[in-house]
Amino acid sequence: MQRLAAIILAVLLGISPAVFAPMQGRADPMPALGPEDRNAWMTVGLVNAAGYRGKASCTGTLIAPDLVLTAAHCASTIAGTGKKRHFVAGWDRGSFVAHRLSSEIHVHPGYISTTGNERFKYDIAVLQLETPIDAAKVPPLPLSDAAPLRLGELAVLGYHRKRPNVINGRFDCVTQPQSSPVIVLLDCEVISGNSGGPVLAQTGDDWTVVAVVAGRTGGNTPQALAVPVGDWVMSHWRDAMNRAEARRSEG
Repeated sequence: MQRLAAIILAVLLGISPAVFAPMQGRADPMPALGPEDRNAWMTVGLVNAAGYRGKASCTGTLIAPDLVLTAAHCASTIAGTGKKRHFVAGWDRGSFVAHRLSSEIHVHPGYISTTGNERFKYDIAVLQLETPIDAAKVPPLPLSDAAPLRLGELAVLGYHRKRPNVINGRFDCVTQPQSSPVIVLLDCEVISGNSGGPVLAQTGDDWTVVAVVAGRTGGNTPQALAVPVGDWVMSHWRDAMNRAEARRSEG
């Protein structure tokens, strides 16, 4: 099945399936972050339909006081519809820094209008929160649609089913040559639950969100499949920042 998935994705990307050769695996593909690192990433949290009590979950990232970036298949059981989603920022073995419900779920229109493997390219969504999260308490992560930032060594963070109560991640995920403007492939394996998690590029001392984990592929050694931040996400982000500015003016 993994080989079949690799072939299907290769057709989608317009490349030869032969490029999906097995790579040397890592002993722990997505290890838990240490205590200091966990404290530095409280902006990343759980996304699910049941809040902190839910076992099945995805990952999301606060990118504006009232906006969370995640994967489309995490945001709704039926694209564009479904129950509200919870965002639990900084979930760490029972503690968290903020918990909010979504007021609106925005799924990429391409995800709604397409079917099958074509959806890989549009598996991205944003959750508008009912109540903003204080940026002084949980600073939103910056994001960028600049293609050069998606090259080289990137970080992947998230919560997964093997260790669902603590944030996990790697900071050494290398962009693969099979990547394209619509799909980013990384040599890090991701696990169920990592979906919706941020892919980040380091810019100086800071980190910038450049893509969102959507799944995995790659045959015997799975690789992360991510959807780049693009115009659609940036438009929702600008709207969110305008809302934040309006709230500051009113206050």
